[in-house]
Amino acid sequence: MRRWLLALLGAALLAALLAPSSAAQSVAAQSVAAGSEPLPSSVVIVGMPGLRWSDVTPEATPHLWAMLDDSAIGQMTTRSGRSRACPADGWLQLGTGNRARYPVLDELDEGACQELPAMTPGSDGAARVDRWDAVVADNSELSFDAVPGLLGQTLGDTLGIDRGCTASAGPGTGLGAADRDGVVDAWTPEPITLTRQAVRACPLLVVGVEEPSVERRLGELAGFDAVVGAVDRMRPDGSLMMVLGVSDLPEERAQLHVAVLQGPGYLGGVLESGSTRRAPFVQLSDIAPTVLDYLGVDVPSQMPYQPMRAVSADGIDDRVGWFRELAQQADVQGQLTPPFFGVLVLLQAVLYLGAFLILRRHPRDRTRSRVLSFTHVVAVAAAAGPAATYLANVLPWWQASQPVLALLAAISLAGAALTAVAFAGPWRRHPFGPAGAVAGATAIVLIVDVIAGAPLQLASLAGYSPIVAGRFVGFGNLAFAIFGTAALLGTAAVVSGRSPRTTGIVVAVVGVVAIVVDGAPSLGSDFGGVLALVPAFGTLGILATGRRMSWLRLAGLCGGGILVVGVIAFLDYLRPEADRTHLGRFVEALVSGDAATIVQRKLEANVSLLTTSVLTLMVPLVLVFLAFLVRRPSGLLPWTFVRVPTLRSGLFAVLVLGIVGALVNDSGVAIPAMAATVAIPVAVAVVVRCMQREDLRVEGEWLEGDGLEQVGRGAEENEHGG
Repeated sequence: MRRWLLALLGAALLAALLAPSSAAQSVAAQSVAAGSEPLPSSVVIVGMPGLRWSDVTPEATPHLWAMLDDSAIGQMTTRSGRSRACPADGWLQLGTGNRARYPVLDELDEGACQELPAMTPGSDGAARVDRWDAVVADNSELSFDAVPGLLGQTLGDTLGIDRGCTASAGPGTGLGAADRDGVVDAWTPEPITLTRQAVRACPLLVVGVEEPSVERRLGELAGFDAVVGAVDRMRPDGSLMMVLGVSDLPEERAQLHVAVLQGPGYLGGVLESGSTRRAPFVQLSDIAPTVLDYLGVDVPSQMPYQPMRAVSADGIDDRVGWFRELAQQADVQGQLTPPFFGVLVLLQAVLYLGAFLILRRHPRDRTRSRVLSFTHVVAVAAAAGPAATYLANVLPWWQASQPVLALLAAISLAGAALTAVAFAGPWRRHPFGPAGAVAGATAIVLIVDVIAGAPLQLASLAGYSPIVAGRFVGFGNLAFAIFGTAALLGTAAVVSGRSPRTTGIVVAVVGVVAIVVDGAPSLGSDFGGVLALVPAFGTLGILATGRRMSWLRLAGLCGGGILVVGVIAFLDYLRPEADRTHLGRFVEALVSGDAATIVQRKLEANVSLLTTSVLTLMVPLVLVFLAFLVRRPSGLLPWTFVRVPTLRSGLFAVLVLGIVGALVNDSGVAIPAMAATVAIPVAVAVVVRCMQREDLRVEGEWLEGDGLEQVGRGAEENEHGG
């Protein structure tokens, strides 16, 4: 039986690891591109800073609107070397194929946008970007290994002097078309002066217009649309035309932007890329690899992003309307996320303070009983809070006239439903029952979400933002912390009172499922999560079966995590390059010697969060509260561990998860902080429940009238609770 079970689990693990990504199984399953198209002659890019899908209408942009019928379109994030891409950042990144930034002057604020650089004309129509040396020097200090001008340089080196030229027209476009020396082979100051011969002269032409005003006056959009129409009429047959919103506006917060591709292979559907693995999202850094791939030129390793591809949009009748909804959701999430985490820390502090006041010694009387019952319900509801923020995305709260109120209502409704489930089943009799049920439900919600393509995590308060562009599919770091904690504590609740043999089997089965869901490229695709889950579930299995934990065993478990994630990453590396996730690309970076850049970037992000994230405040709050539970005269937490031993096993496993997760993920302190939002309420709920049972069993006589009935009920709970 055990061999059969292990074989089944191994087969499931291998199938999940080799399966195509979840994004590829959704709208990305059917390619629209024709696989046998001849190599195109050129690529033409027309861009405008700040162009969003709300700007594209039949009235304001009639030519661009008409193009959509036979184009592949997408939502593009312009995240650059800064959190908000200025116009100069966007044009520079377009020609870099990596996250880059345009340097600011010393006397200006770091967050200010610079004016677009001037061009110094040279011989034969060429021109050089002013301040190019400063651009190269500034980006060399970043941890992205960005090479400004790599797109133009690669075209020149590969296609030769006759057809390797690049051309640009309009403000800022030289940043996107320049080579590594900052030189554009053919430069025109104004797009209006372009001729048919100029449009067809080089394999790459980058055209741009001035950034619009915040109001986006009709004339500004009409002027841009006129440029789009003129270039479209002059470009050669078989060429690829891109219409892009290349950056944010200096006066606006970060947004999602327009991406339209029309040409052989891009004649319909929606866009996605290997860097997002989720239609219809693409990134500005995907543009350069797409240009090279379209022209049949090998993409250099310094461009870590992926070519865009057109995929079917089955079931989507109004692509533009869908894009506008996605943009609205992402924009509202971007506004609400910072205050959300501030409120989260505040609510956790209130919970800890309230529990501190309530759990101090009080005479046993009817008031104490009611207070403990209320505290138990509040603690269970607090543990349900993180899952409720994901379930809230089932409702389109971002479309409401008052999105904040709608979001609070959606979270409250989801939290109430989870709390009701916690107290509805037979598990409510066990001290670990309601809290364990919430933990288990949280883990199940996130498993189902990942299998479905993570619709609940996308643009949710504790999920990931398509504007920030840290992740588009699978488990984000915050979701991983919540999922891992919930899975560990839910398992600890299930095995409470079980035999060591049964406990070992249950922990092993749940652990394998959790690791597969979290680490498989087609599901969670979480490199650091596997490194933390393996030792965490190993710790739970050792402690819950009554064995002692040692540093040697913990080191062995951590080594096992490295082995498991290494196998997953290597299997992902064996897949076609376009289908690889960051797991396989990390193996590729190891082979090419570029892995140090990835590690450095993660370490810098980890250190930065210590001083910039409000979640850092959670760590001392948790430590102080745990010290109260452990060190106070009655030692409530050790006292509870005697009555519910698996709570101790689960909390120690969560501690391992939080520490290892903080060390190996780029979210650092956010991992244990988010783990605490589930673990501490669960611990409080179990402590309070044990106090209630102790009151009923030992001093039932102080209850008036129904005291004997209450004592009998307490004894019954003891019998069922173990």
